[in-house]
Amino acid sequence: MREQIPHHDPVQVPVDVPPAHVIDSEPESPEIPELPEPDEPAQPSEGVVTDKAPVKRNGFNRRGFRFSTPLGDIAIAVRTPKQQPVVPKWFDPLGLTDRAVDAAKTGLKLAAWGEEQVVTYVKNRLDAVEPTPRPLPQPEASPHDSLHTKLGRLLDRALDQSTAGSQQELYHRLLDQLVADEARIIGALSDGTSSPLVNIYSRSRNQVVLQNACLIGRTANVALPHMVPQYVDHLLSLGLVETGPEDPSKKSDYEVLMAEPMVLKAVKGASKGPLIARTEKLSLSLSTLGMGLWAAAVADG
Repeated sequence: MREQIPHHDPVQVPVDVPPAHVIDSEPESPEIPELPEPDEPAQPSEGVVTDKAPVKRNGFNRRGFRFSTPLGDIAIAVRTPKQQPVVPKWFDPLGLTDRAVDAAKTGLKLAAWGEEQVVTYVKNRLDAVEPTPRPLPQPEASPHDSLHTKLGRLLDRALDQSTAGSQQELYHRLLDQLVADEARIIGALSDGTSSPLVNIYSRSRNQVVLQNACLIGRTANVALPHMVPQYVDHLLSLGLVETGPEDPSKKSDYEVLMAEPMVLKAVKGASKGPLIARTEKLSLSLSTLGMGLWAAAVADG
């Protein structure tokens, strides 16, 4: 008996491949060795920047600006959301609103930075300024000091003072004794001009009825015109003004002065019947001391 040979379907072999090299079996897939799975890195906490996992920016566009200022260079980064614009795109297709918001934020940051720089600069300048030493208070004269003590204190001060210092002290003392109207009179005479002045005497008793009536009160525009004779008398006692002879070039000014109500009243009161009051006409001008006081006060200002 013949042994039956199992029937196999014919295998289609390409023409250029010899039949002996064709194996009728399923191809074996190459084995790939399994690699150990790497350990998953620990997720960093939110907000912490590491080399392996940077902080998630949540879809923000970042723009950088650099400015050069006299105080130094500054750099500012501005973030804007990518997917959530302030105004919907169909209302603002060019994104002008987002840009305006970015510009406003940048302006606020610049203002805050500028304020900080100014405060720092002012603080450094104030720290660099040395405090001015306060002058030592001079001991005030006690009302119980004896005359000898006061005189000794003045003599000691005279030894320490120079000529300029003594002159300044004198001017200060003189100014402390003046009122505002008297200062106006000195200012009106400071240009070197003179002012008419008259004294009214009674012929019967040869007494002074009105003294130092002067037209300078009107020229200086004093607040109390009726106090001009007292002002002039005080300035004469301080040596700041002086009287001189009548100035013939001011004849019209003397006529105006004689028509003043104060002068007319004094002339009427000093006249007795046919005896008319005697009038003395003089001129008032600033003395050398007054000129020095005015020049020192103006130069010191």
